[in-house]
Amino acid sequence: MFNNEMNKKMMDLFANPLFKKGFFDFFLKMQQEGIEAARKLWTTNANKNLFPDAIDMYERMADFYIIFGFVPKTKYDEALNENKGLKEENKFLRDTIRELQLSLFTEGGEKVQQIWQSSIDKQLEMNKDISRNFFELFRQLKSSVS
Repeated sequence: MFNNEMNKKMMDLFANPLFKKGFFDFFLKMQQEGIEAARKLWTTNANKNLFPDAIDMYERMADFYIIFGFVPKTKYDEALNENKGLKEENKFLRDTIRELQLSLFTEGGEKVQQIWQSSIDKQLEMNKDISRNFFELFRQLKSSVS
């Protein structure tokens, strides 16, 4: 009945942007026309109607659809455009933060490298001084012994 092949075909169909747009447009139009037809029928035959509270029932149905999240296409499009804008803004902010982090790491790395180089240079100078002092002391001892 409903197997993997059927599931794959349905997923392919819903992945098609033309079908997506057409389906939601059709669904929206079907809802609007159905609600308008019900409104006309219930308001024209209010006195002869089998349902005396048809207008209240219509309002409750509209509330029911609103609760389910069926929104007009214009509001949906506005929310979709705002979502796209926010995604672009988030991407820009992430890229900016990434660039700032890279520049901070680069500057910090250069400073660490300079500090390391200066400490190595100082260590080499101290070792040279120690070796000079050692050789001076060794010469003095050698000259005093002779």
